[in-house]
Amino acid sequence: MAKTNSVIDWEAYGTILKAARLANGYSRGKRLVEAVEERTGMKISERTIYALEDASRAPSADIYLALQQVLPELNDPDYIRPIFRNANMKVMIVEI
Repeated sequence: MAKTNSVIDWEAYGTILKAARLANGYSRGKRLVEAVEERTGMKISERTIYALEDASRAPSADIYLALQQVLPELNDPDYIRPIFRNANMKVMIVEI
């Protein structure tokens, strides 16, 4: 189970992640995994994607950032706002 003592509501993140995956045409987690590896060089498993979506696991910082590289919605502060437990959180998104 994902961490409950966190600034992020991982169940909400899972819902948003799945919606972003589907909105970007990744009907299967395997296609998303392939896109992440192609874009970032990071290998993650399809099982990891589904575990994040059902909130049975919280992502590492590396996975969180790698997914942002492929799913543009995860870079949109308004799109990700519902995942934060405290409405006063500030989100910094940078481009390097």
